[in-house]
Amino acid sequence: MSNELWLCIVLFLTVALGTLGIYELGSVRRQMNGLYRKLDELHTEEAKASRGTYHRLSLRFKQTEYGRSLEDRLTASNLKRSPLDWLLILTVMWVVLSILVERMMGLGMPYNLLAAYFVTNWGSKQWLKSRSSKFSQLINRQLPEVCRMLSSCIRAGMSVQQGIDIVAKELKPPAGLLFQTMSRELKMGTMLHLVLERVHERFTSKDIRLLTQTIIVQRQAGGNLGQALDHLAKTLEERERMNKEISNQTAESRYIALTLALMPVFLIVVFNMVFKGFIMPIFTVPGMVLVAVVLLLMTVGFLMIRKVSNIKA
Repeated sequence: MSNELWLCIVLFLTVALGTLGIYELGSVRRQMNGLYRKLDELHTEEAKASRGTYHRLSLRFKQTEYGRSLEDRLTASNLKRSPLDWLLILTVMWVVLSILVERMMGLGMPYNLLAAYFVTNWGSKQWLKSRSSKFSQLINRQLPEVCRMLSSCIRAGMSVQQGIDIVAKELKPPAGLLFQTMSRELKMGTMLHLVLERVHERFTSKDIRLLTQTIIVQRQAGGNLGQALDHLAKTLEERERMNKEISNQTAESRYIALTLALMPVFLIVVFNMVFKGFIMPIFTVPGMVLVAVVLLLMTVGFLMIRKVSNIKA
């Protein structure tokens, strides 16, 4: 066989194998891209964001004791923000408010910073408390339905864990999101009593605590858990009806208490804007003593009105 024929055969095999290699490389690349897309769908948003520096700092801050405490308060308030996000928001609010206090009330350093810090700290806590209360009330309205669903599951021969999983799938938000979290924790191997204890640690609602404690006590002491949940559903519905009636009857008193508490602050700001330097005598020794007495009397009056009007069934 001549050398020219061998050369042609080698060239043909080289081109054929090279073409086949390029085709196989493209096929493998397409398969890998498809696999990456499927893996990305399985990744949570938190896992995707963890690649960033900011999120790594957020995770470290969340692991601190203050971060865990703040995260529990944000969760109870139904705020989908990390503790670091919330801390940055408060810092921006503190800076902006200190500038407004300096411009509107004429307070210089460090009084404007102290006043802005007090307002930001107190206001943020009260706002989170209000959101937490409203969120708990929304969950409370669904608790009778939750009790009946759990009771039906138990009577059908299911365990409490299986009942929680069914409630998580069938129930609408916001209580549905709460039970979805519980279901995920149970699937990860967390004990039932630990999951229930975490729930009533995050929420201040007495109705939620009553539900969790009923399940814990019935499991430990024995008894008909399905019947207990049916009775609890009727009790919660009656409590909700009575609380609505009481809230309607005491609405005027609560708004009067809030108005009386805010009126002096509003008057001081207005007078200081009209008469420049009106607020400066407050920062003398007699002025601070007078402010302390006024704040004490206002606090006592506000708490007394709130105590009388804040009636729960």
